[in-house]
Amino acid sequence: MKDNESPPAVEVNDLWFSYEVAENTSATAKVLDKSERTQDGGLSISNPRKQYDGEVVYKLQLAGVEMMLPAGSRCLLIGANGAGKSTLMNVIGGKHLVEPGTVKVLGREAFHDTNLSSDVALLTGNWTHTVSFVGHNVPYQAMEVSRLIASHSINVDPERVTRLVQLLEVDEKWNLTTVSDGQRRRVQILCKLLQPRSVLLLDEITTDLDLLARHDLLSFLREESTQRGVSILYCTHIFDGLDGWATHLAYVVKGKMRFCKPLDALDDLLAVPASARSRGWGALFCAVQRALLEQWPSFRELLQLAPTGTPAPPPPGAAVCVRGLVWGYAAARTPQLRGLSFEVPRGCRCLLVGANGAGKTTLLRLIGGKHMIAPGAIEVLGHHAFHDLCLNTMVSLLSGDWTRSVACVGNGVPFQADFSVEYMATAFMEALVRDGMSRELIAARMDRLVTLLDMDLSWRLHQVSDGQRRRAQLLLKLLRPSDLLLMDEVTTDLDVVSRQALLHFLREECEQRGATVIYSTHIFDGLDDWPTHMLHLKHGTVAYSGPIETMPKAPAGATPVCSESGSLFNTVRGWLLAEREEGDPNAKQSHIDATANAPPPEPAPKPATAASKFDRFGGGSRQSMYR
Repeated sequence: MKDNESPPAVEVNDLWFSYEVAENTSATAKVLDKSERTQDGGLSISNPRKQYDGEVVYKLQLAGVEMMLPAGSRCLLIGANGAGKSTLMNVIGGKHLVEPGTVKVLGREAFHDTNLSSDVALLTGNWTHTVSFVGHNVPYQAMEVSRLIASHSINVDPERVTRLVQLLEVDEKWNLTTVSDGQRRRVQILCKLLQPRSVLLLDEITTDLDLLARHDLLSFLREESTQRGVSILYCTHIFDGLDGWATHLAYVVKGKMRFCKPLDALDDLLAVPASARSRGWGALFCAVQRALLEQWPSFRELLQLAPTGTPAPPPPGAAVCVRGLVWGYAAARTPQLRGLSFEVPRGCRCLLVGANGAGKTTLLRLIGGKHMIAPGAIEVLGHHAFHDLCLNTMVSLLSGDWTRSVACVGNGVPFQADFSVEYMATAFMEALVRDGMSRELIAARMDRLVTLLDMDLSWRLHQVSDGQRRRAQLLLKLLRPSDLLLMDEVTTDLDVVSRQALLHFLREECEQRGATVIYSTHIFDGLDDWPTHMLHLKHGTVAYSGPIETMPKAPAGATPVCSESGSLFNTVRGWLLAEREEGDPNAKQSHIDATANAPPPEPAPKPATAASKFDRFGGGSRQSMYR
């Protein structure tokens, strides 16, 4: 490098990195005398806890990684689940000790130069885990968003603060106990981006964002790169509308860097096959899919395999019937759901869409019986939701709650530390057999899921990536043949091939067993020909419910020109753009009432039902603490 040249933004030279792990941590547990003085986690001053019993195991995560990104570059980091992407991001972010000279950021040592903390921002999913739970049911996220913004915007240009708040559509009056995962993610991104940085390391931060929020964020990041020379390393499995954004592409395979090159040097990889172009698939999506299928050629045949046997006719009646549902959380000022009425027929694959905060997660939790509602408000498979306990074995709800509960059960103690996937799956299989299910059926289902999800049953949940932990959740939740599957953003942590394999399995469930799937997602890569029905929520109301063939097109002038993405992506994005232009009529009315020079209006009637101490899992009773 010449004296007048600026150093590379990121420089990695022959990086080797291992985690120190032990296969069994339970052997370290011991009973302590009550008279002993103990510290957090049972550690005793007189009897210090032995961390490892036996030989220490080193798990190789990165092997000889070479990487160089110039200043102002926007690099996409791609690879399968467990390839080492998050580990590499954390090493570059200075979270792990490495040999001097191995990893440099802005020409300085990534770990050893502590002044880099003012120039580098690392955004990962850990923030939402820690604000979601800090132990013993104390929700740290009770903090008001206005206080978080104030604490992160010291000495920041007020115009930048205002712009980011508006761009991410963050309401400073939010309390993090009462907002959705997508809204909580917006607050995280806002807090991290308020202080101008020179290097941004983004590890799957857009998984909870709707289409418009994701597009607006990426547009802002492109502007930061081109105008301020900010270098961005963005790890993602979502490629909707992402073509043309990146300048570089880095591909990690089993801890090794396959390549890190400018996009203009990868023309062959980015060529879109004619068959994929006819389906609206983008260049990046096709390139990543092609690369992963070359890594796992067996998946190519698996995903093209036609369902065997005669498709089961859909059972008569509705899987879900909702009539005039009004519902809100006890701490909320207005109902989250306002007069919902719709039906979802049995045997269909229903796609649930809407902007962040539209009420999708709340609706799925109500259908899944997680909150008390009046009998008859929601009928599921002919039974009253929440009240008929037989639904516990007929309905399966898959959401982010599972990964949060296994990630931490209090004071930083990882519940998953001493459990393998095989142990958990075998225990659940035996429970299903005791409940009267066929052992042969469950075993065959187990083999099918392990193959589709490309799982290793020896995985221990404290040693794997978020994507691999998500596969464990899917395996355990899908082992039981359920009649209704409620999927709430369960593919956000999965790579492209794993996501397609899961959708293939769900298609089989509907066509061969007559099961019903309601799938909430903001990811539309390769999804155009999957759903049979659509349910669109808009500001807590139903905008459309019905077959995919008869769904309305986006309003004139609202449909963006996105030739690189499928028609479903364009349609949903057009709906959300129109919603943004209209705004929330309830919010507008609230603003008018608050500013009018008139006596305060009569208090609004309470919703018909609300989260309370009768919540099946106690969520509502904790919410009411902060009223």
